[in-house]
Amino acid sequence: MRRLLIFSLFLCLAGDFGCSLKKKAVNTLADVLGKAETVYLSDDDPELVEAALPFNLKTIETLLQSSPKHPGLLLTATKGFVFYTYGFVEPEADRVEDEDFYRALEIRRRASRLYSRAFHYGLRGLEVRHPGISSRLSRSPTEASLALDREDVPLAVWTAASLGLLVGVSLDDPEKTADIAVVGALLERALELDPTYDEGTIHEFLVLYESEVVGGSTRRARDHFQQALRLSGGKRCSIWLTWAESISVSAQNRAEFDQLVDKAENCDLGSAPANLLLNTLAQRRARWLKAHEGDLFLENGGGHEQ
Repeated sequence: MRRLLIFSLFLCLAGDFGCSLKKKAVNTLADVLGKAETVYLSDDDPELVEAALPFNLKTIETLLQSSPKHPGLLLTATKGFVFYTYGFVEPEADRVEDEDFYRALEIRRRASRLYSRAFHYGLRGLEVRHPGISSRLSRSPTEASLALDREDVPLAVWTAASLGLLVGVSLDDPEKTADIAVVGALLERALELDPTYDEGTIHEFLVLYESEVVGGSTRRARDHFQQALRLSGGKRCSIWLTWAESISVSAQNRAEFDQLVDKAENCDLGSAPANLLLNTLAQRRARWLKAHEGDLFLENGGGHEQ
């Protein structure tokens, strides 16, 4: 079936005929690729998914050449590049850094480029319903985000995530770090429109935001952390690691860090089949953090909240 769809699409792309068939083929493949996300997330083999995702992403980009304003494709591209980069590219930089610092640096530069690609797909998606919003966000993020409505929430969340993660790997680039206000504006507007979106995903991203923005509050971050745990039912292991890496390390609270990393490492993978891949990657990250804990803390940190 998938081979037939791809064959039909490229027949249409090769000539100037059958525009309605071309549009139908693009839309059908867009639906298939959008639904593929659930297949990937429920997989228990990270290496298989890592190998498959680049083809999937390039197929999406090929379709966007023919349908550049397809909102579903733009959302899928934004989420796909964020997931691939955060789940597989950045961790590779961490793994090789001890042996080859310059190789790790190059991988992080690649991660920056991929996050930037995700961000621009997200902005293109928002532009479909709100022409000119990109420039308005750069000038007045909070005011511009008020134009968004509930239908925009997924794109707003993942556009913000891509930019926030881009800032995280580009701390030596003042132009990128200056964009952190856009992240907060998009996330806060999305939270206002749909506070339970994707079982607490907005709250989890806001924990990261509060840890990165100048003047961020540990108290607000903790509120978001607790909401993320509540909405996810404690079945998304990454939430514990998000707090441990962004807040516990910053506060040098080693006891808290150990407790949360243990929770992530020992979470029940079978309790959330739909998130099997994400939880498997979180467990892998937890083991890496344990092995490198000595690099993150100065003796025994106690920590304090702001």
